[in-house]
Amino acid sequence: MPAVSRVRCPIRLVLASASPRRQEILSAAGYEFETADPGEAEYAVAAASGPEALALAKARAKAQAVAAGLAGPALVVGADTLVALGDEVLGKPLDRLDALRILTRLSGTRHRVITGLCLWPVPGALGTEYWLRFASPGAAVGGVAWAHVYEPDGVRDPPSLVYGHGTAVELDSLDGVGDGIDEIVRQDVRLVRLEAPWHGRRRLPGRYGGEPFFATQPLGALDLFAAELREMATLVAWCRRRGAARVALGGISLGALACQLAACHARHWPAAARPDALFLATTGADVVGLVATSSLAHALGLPRALAAGGWTEAELARWRPLIDPLGEPAPLPADIVMLLGRTDDVTPFADGRALAARWRVPAENLFLPRRGHFSAAVGLLHDPAPLRRLALRLHRG
Repeated sequence: MPAVSRVRCPIRLVLASASPRRQEILSAAGYEFETADPGEAEYAVAAASGPEALALAKARAKAQAVAAGLAGPALVVGADTLVALGDEVLGKPLDRLDALRILTRLSGTRHRVITGLCLWPVPGALGTEYWLRFASPGAAVGGVAWAHVYEPDGVRDPPSLVYGHGTAVELDSLDGVGDGIDEIVRQDVRLVRLEAPWHGRRRLPGRYGGEPFFATQPLGALDLFAAELREMATLVAWCRRRGAARVALGGISLGALACQLAACHARHWPAAARPDALFLATTGADVVGLVATSSLAHALGLPRALAAGGWTEAELARWRPLIDPLGEPAPLPADIVMLLGRTDDVTPFADGRALAARWRVPAENLFLPRRGHFSAAVGLLHDPAPLRRLALRLHRG
């Protein structure tokens, strides 16, 4: 297994000040930041044990006032500067005449200019975030593999879900857009979002996210699955090293196709890389057949392009042992949860239903809303019951 290293997430920096001078200082230091006006927060601090304590208290009040209205993760910088003559704090001048009076008092004296500084962290709604990176074991995609980790706060040794996303899905490029999988963190489960080959940081120059998967079929599928399966195994093993809790593989659409193939091969993997549970959304048993049956494949012109390239149905069928989930999965049927849209024509519903029947997925683990491919996945935002069922299976151990 490749070595996995942890990388801290870039954090959003917010300056709790409307002062042009403070903004100038941060900019000159090379920081990228936002600004937010703390309003009258500093005036709520009436007194303190001395000038230094007062400066700190006012800085803290500013930072807290701004932090209260922020969605994390973020770091708020609050600062307050005051002038002290002995133990007397000289307030801000009320007008030009008052400013002249203060300057006259300070003239020829020893006085102090004190700045209090407060750094106030705003935690994310999904606990602690960080990234993992490691050398991809997939020779065809090469480079570095990345995974975004969300740790539930206050949970010791949580179970984990190693999750694969759909093709062309790059959530880091879609500010504020989610896919519903985050609910699993609220169920006290660690979420490890694997960034698929040819997506996000791994996108090839001049290509759209996931484009090589379609543009180089059928070999693109082989290259992607060969890499992603090994990367999933690496992340499952990483989770095992974190503690004794159970680990699931899960995915939607393309991620689900990779997960179900990994679950079959995992029967022959080392125990440390073998998942305990499986979550599959909008998937199907006949992966090779998607070229002919998927509405997305037809919209992209794949059947016509493959025929022009000399790929016959018989030639494509030769690749089934490497692409289709032909064997039994490593997890037990009771630990497999599936979400299938009844009107899905991208990964046709009948194929997913056939896989659920072959793997003997119990009825209580099978969720069949009357939705299509994309609406079934997005439906997790409104009805996270499949994820809660998965969490129940993970916590049972």
